Amino acid sequence: MNDTRIERIQKMAKRFHQEDAISQITMRKIDALALNDKQEKMTATRIKAIRHKEHISQGVLASVLAMSTESIQKWEQGKSQPNGAAARLLYLIDKKGLEAVL
Repeated sequence: MNDTRIERIQKMAKRFHQEDAISQITMRKIDALALNDKQEKMTATRIKAIRHKEHISQGVLASVLAMSTESIQKWEQGKSQPNGAAARLLYLIDKKGLEAVL
């Protein structure tokens, strides 16, 4: 997410937690979401590096992510950035390898 909504929600939840309006388990889930949102952004260079490390073409990466090849090209050219599930899958591929998502 490119804005601060998750961070603001987390701060509000912490205030509620201090007043015992939110359980410890719920607070941990919110903290995990906020941490996940702060993951490193997928830059054009990083996406290319992931693809080269896995020895796959743009078309193969597009198939794995259920995206179009044009989307991969735009990401690698810096014209757009992946978000949502595609960004999370790229992060997972980067950390654990292509086999983690197949």
